[in-house]
Amino acid sequence: MPRMVQVNPTRMELLNQRKRLATARRAHDLLEDKRDELIQRFLPLIKEVRKLRREVQKKLLKAYFDFQVAKMLSGGKQIEESLLQTDIECTLEVTSRTSLGSPRFKINIKGDPLCYGFYESNWKLDEGIKAFKEVLFSLLELAQKEEEVKRLAREIERTRRRVNALEYIFIPQIEETVKYITMALDERERSHIINLMKVKELMEKGR
Repeated sequence: MPRMVQVNPTRMELLNQRKRLATARRAHDLLEDKRDELIQRFLPLIKEVRKLRREVQKKLLKAYFDFQVAKMLSGGKQIEESLLQTDIECTLEVTSRTSLGSPRFKINIKGDPLCYGFYESNWKLDEGIKAFKEVLFSLLELAQKEEEVKRLAREIERTRRRVNALEYIFIPQIEETVKYITMALDERERSHIINLMKVKELMEKGR
């Protein structure tokens, strides 16, 4: 049973507590709506992240497979030497942020990753480098969406705790307080009426 707030049982206090109760109920309804909206955003995003993760895994497997074949065709040492000759610059910038503060990034790639000599390399190395370049953008998209999922989950949990606190603690506590003040005022009113009746009775006897 919720504990009642210790207050002075006056009519002014009763009005204040009723206002608090109305405000708490409005806040509860708004937070419930917010929680439901966040969940509606969360569930499709989870499905999207799972699908994107499977696609990224397939792309990475293909890229690693191409590199393994390239090593078998040209030898691991030769492949490493070819990769050291690449001239490419990659930068990352924040372009925007979501409503939950999750950053949106953009990758800028300058240079050609296939700038090594083709005589001592092979076509599978080219395929592997191209695959890694493509999967880089998918990895960034996956990381952004996973971060958004984490932030949404934290916000849903915070909102859920607030809804529960209002529903099971704060609102019942105010309701008990309102009930206590109402009963105290009713009892005071009854006592006052009884006293008036007694006074009236005594005055009639004294005539």
